[in-house]
Amino acid sequence: MKKFSIAAKKFLVPVAVSTALYAASAPLSLNANAQAAATIKAPIYGVTLDDVSNINAIVTSLTKLPYKPTVRVVFDPGTTAAQYYPALVKLHTVAYVMGEIMDSYYFPTDINTYTARTKELVNGLKGTVDVWEVANEINGEWLRANPNGTAAQVNSQEQAIGQMVAAAHNIVKAAGGKTAVTLYYNNDNKGNNCWEKSADNWRTWPTTFLSSTVLQNTDYALFSYYPYQDCPGLSPNWTSDFAALEAMFPNAKVGFGEIGTSSINAPVSVQNNLITTYYPMVNSFKDPKFIGGFFWWNYAEQMVPYTKSYFTTLKNTIAPLKVPQ
Repeated sequence: MKKFSIAAKKFLVPVAVSTALYAASAPLSLNANAQAAATIKAPIYGVTLDDVSNINAIVTSLTKLPYKPTVRVVFDPGTTAAQYYPALVKLHTVAYVMGEIMDSYYFPTDINTYTARTKELVNGLKGTVDVWEVANEINGEWLRANPNGTAAQVNSQEQAIGQMVAAAHNIVKAAGGKTAVTLYYNNDNKGNNCWEKSADNWRTWPTTFLSSTVLQNTDYALFSYYPYQDCPGLSPNWTSDFAALEAMFPNAKVGFGEIGTSSINAPVSVQNNLITTYYPMVNSFKDPKFIGGFFWWNYAEQMVPYTKSYFTTLKNTIAPLKVPQ
């Protein structure tokens, strides 16, 4: 995979939060009306929101799903926790919430930026987020300043990324929160891969660049999987792949942190097939640590309002599946 492929997935989605986004919302004091962070029931039926500007329609759609979903909110750079707070209070009344501190496409090159952002979000959104994704597609080459750099550059930059993850993880844990780490699935262990450099291999990246503290104490270890165009031609064996993930994160529950396609204009058959193939894994996959997740990327664009066809596909797919407990 070339670095622009997955980056395009992020780039094509407009940054939707502005300073005036919630101008019509009644001001809320910090933590007003917020509920306590909850333990997410499994299996997790997740969706991703990269845009919360249409919050009332989003909330309505979420209530139409068969089971209480988990919503992963992508926090855009250049925004404040206060801008998101009213929306997250509303979301948390109808869904569990996973906060994605910074999408991989926007990942910074310095630890101070990432640390400050993590502190602001964790402190400012207290009580509205149940788990914090401290590392999104963290082994993607597009996170590096030099994706095609020398071995020395790659190693140095990956070490810095690992240190940023550790810092964010420690901030969340110090606040009593739970953490998630998402790896970009780029190697099926059958000779097929889409990594730029071997250092990007999800099978080796965590134990090479993450601290033992992160490996031992991460609550959710997840895969981001984009098999259409972004990273095609792989043949996953999810039983062995999740076993490998569990070996690296021995105390974590496992699942998918993202599935989807780069473009909302990908063939309908492709997108429906991803939804109807992966969400039902909660019934068929027997790994006791597997919690599902999935977190369809384009929920805001494709499934709001709930009258859209992709929402119907998701709803009908989830309806006969396991009840979260």
